[in-house]
Amino acid sequence: MMMNNSDSDDAFIYSMQKYFVTSLRNGNESSYPYSAMDLLQESSLSCIFTQQSSLLGNAELIVTGTLFAKRYSVFIRGLIASASLHDTLLSASPNHVRFRLTQGGAMAYETEILERSLLPASLTLERDLQFKEYVQNLQNHTESLFQAIALHTGANIKVMWALVTHNLRQLYVQLMSDQKHWQTKNRLELIRRDQTLVFEPRIDNRFAIKLNIFEHPDWQGPILYLRPYCCLAYQIDSGTATRDYCTTCPKLDPEERLLLLNN
Repeated sequence: MMMNNSDSDDAFIYSMQKYFVTSLRNGNESSYPYSAMDLLQESSLSCIFTQQSSLLGNAELIVTGTLFAKRYSVFIRGLIASASLHDTLLSASPNHVRFRLTQGGAMAYETEILERSLLPASLTLERDLQFKEYVQNLQNHTESLFQAIALHTGANIKVMWALVTHNLRQLYVQLMSDQKHWQTKNRLELIRRDQTLVFEPRIDNRFAIKLNIFEHPDWQGPILYLRPYCCLAYQIDSGTATRDYCTTCPKLDPEERLLLLNN
């Protein structure tokens, strides 16, 4: 791993596992049962989603497919955080990504560091170009997965990308709001620049989705972006009489949202 020292390596590996449930693979061996390539084959895709639906309480396929995007956004957050915080590029290629299903239909991931893995740790045109190319490749790899899943489950690709974009927006809010993440002004400027590039308003940029920000006179918390579409998690049978909505769900009115946020 091309980082400054072994302590930095250990901290990086730990943070990827803790915050993004993503492990880094050094060799060809893996204990993760599924490859992202399995999602591109109808037979293996069907088996995976049958199992994931079961873990979600036998949820309908469209719910399972939509929630897959929300789950997978955790992995994508990890890839982007690795670049913006550590200048390290991890692979999003279905050939390299592996995963396993965990309790409640959640997922854990495994990937590897790209051969040309280090971005310049300074505000340069070279970094901009490399980072933009990386984000574009990430989107292209993910698009093929989402297309296969949408075809199998009936999930809406537009909704799937919106769920990913929302989680990336919140990632950058978190990174910039706490100095423990950036520590130096140079790193903060790199994070800000990367954020601009991730959400750059281009026709071919799948992250260029406009999101509203929650506003309420009694809300004094951090910036909270609202999802433009529901993730359908409320349709999972939780065993309660009331439906469970996410705090960022568009189905909530401001008062309902504030109540959830304060609980």
